[in-house]
Amino acid sequence: MPLQDEIGEVLAPLLKTFDEKIEADIAGHLTTIYVSGSAEMVSYGKTKMGVPIQFEGPPISQAVDWAEKRSAELVTEMDIETKRRLGKTISDGIKNKRGVPGLARDIRKTFDNMSKYRSELIAKTETRNALFQASHDRMIDMGITGKEWVLGAGGIEGNCPQCQANAAVGIIPVENEFPNPEGSIHPGCTCAIAPARLGK
Repeated sequence: MPLQDEIGEVLAPLLKTFDEKIEADIAGHLTTIYVSGSAEMVSYGKTKMGVPIQFEGPPISQAVDWAEKRSAELVTEMDIETKRRLGKTISDGIKNKRGVPGLARDIRKTFDNMSKYRSELIAKTETRNALFQASHDRMIDMGITGKEWVLGAGGIEGNCPQCQANAAVGIIPVENEFPNPEGSIHPGCTCAIAPARLGK
């Protein structure tokens, strides 16, 4: 069974229990994550000479557009009350700067039948998706020509074969997809993409 189908099977029961009003709440939450993700990237490293490398965050309108599209995807199979509750939990978590661990705890408190694993998976996955999209969009806007896959926690041995394959290709043109596209990577992934200069 393809990974995408397995992910769908895991998330479907949860999503079926979620409120239509939440679409706006989730859009607001994802916009905040999208913008914060880029804000965290303002200084993402240093040159060999020790000069900080600066990378600005994305325009707000792009963040809003992306979040509206993404939240519409999330709410397709949720019931109204559950969506409202999840949206409020996520919005409050962002407003109160709870981070992924705090957001996962808040989701568990709101949904007492949710496991720690599932709540952390939702918090990590949605945060990661927003950060990847923010990074990618801003690279294109700034005229950056290349990107590279940065393995998350665990290095080579601690990452899945799909993430290892993406890292192995090195720097690719920013408009190209990795062998395993950013949007299709497994839930809970801790990898990132970084701007890079293509060789001439």
